[in-house]
Amino acid sequence: MESLTEAVYGRETKAVLEALSKPVGTYYVRCNTLKTSPDDLTRRLVERGLKVTPNPAIPEAIGISVEGPFDISSTGKEIVVDKHAAESILQGANVYAPGIVDCDSVHCGDEVTVVSEMGEVLAVGRSKMSADEILKFRKGLAVDVAERRYRAPQIRDLPEYSEGLLYPQSLAAMATSRVLDPQPGDFILDMNCAPGGKLSHISQLMHNTGRIVGLDRNGEKIATTRRNIVALGCSNTTVSIHDSRYADVDFDLKPDRVMVDPPCSALGLRPKVYDLTSKDRVIALSKYQKQFLKAASRLAKPGGVVVYSVCTYTADECEGVVEYGRKECGLHLVEQTPFLASDINRSTLCQRFHPALDEIGYFIAKFER
Repeated sequence: MESLTEAVYGRETKAVLEALSKPVGTYYVRCNTLKTSPDDLTRRLVERGLKVTPNPAIPEAIGISVEGPFDISSTGKEIVVDKHAAESILQGANVYAPGIVDCDSVHCGDEVTVVSEMGEVLAVGRSKMSADEILKFRKGLAVDVAERRYRAPQIRDLPEYSEGLLYPQSLAAMATSRVLDPQPGDFILDMNCAPGGKLSHISQLMHNTGRIVGLDRNGEKIATTRRNIVALGCSNTTVSIHDSRYADVDFDLKPDRVMVDPPCSALGLRPKVYDLTSKDRVIALSKYQKQFLKAASRLAKPGGVVVYSVCTYTADECEGVVEYGRKECGLHLVEQTPFLASDINRSTLCQRFHPALDEIGYFIAKFER
């Protein structure tokens, strides 16, 4: 991963990699203004003991402080977890059996130290299963965590989450929907809609007016998207299973605005215990992303808007795809608002969020057809 990062950040690579290995300092949630107000949601979160900070640029964005790092003492017995589990634990999750790689000699009730495959101490807790049960059944809560290196909010356990009053979402992702600038009554196409974060944000910005069509090729992800938009009260959306790379051929659509948020290397997401993404993988992904942008350029009505975003920072997936959009798809870069990224080179008209300065690595481009 270092060579991919160094190609973009050069001398800043060490600071970027160090930042990526830690959780964000501020965990953002989006207030669902279809059901409540930012002031009321903020009050409820403060009453639960959370340290909350509003964002002046995006009223629905509410930041919650993440505390740490704290020193964790080893217990003598270790449970080793995989990459995904380690990153989840750093964000406040407990330890579940499917994510455990090794748990030799652990008995139910033991106090255990949870470590990553790289040997990093993540947490201390009480085992809820024996090693035999963990490896045999491969499901269920394995360790109830008592102490963590970082104390992150358990957002999905809050009543406000189950009531559909908030949705966990990064500030950069919220900025993307704001950059799209959906207007009441618009027809919007979200070409990569799962799991529904941007889709539901667009819906609330449109006050449940107009029409939003969301597409994704994965049936399970579409099912999750449907559950999310129902929970959040979005009534102007329709989602379907479809490979949107071919939407311009399969559908007769002329949306006012198109959101393109395709699969990417996700190198900008934090925390990242390690990453083995290769240059070949990045190039393959950039080619894949260009297919979505090409279809979007053919679908958007003349004068319509296309917004492209990825939660990564590689030049191939960011500026490389933008150049393709300009030269091969006839799209024109335009200025975007709000501009929240720390990258001061606004001459490119694109936002590049810096992992060490903006908390995650992210990229947004706005086009007109």
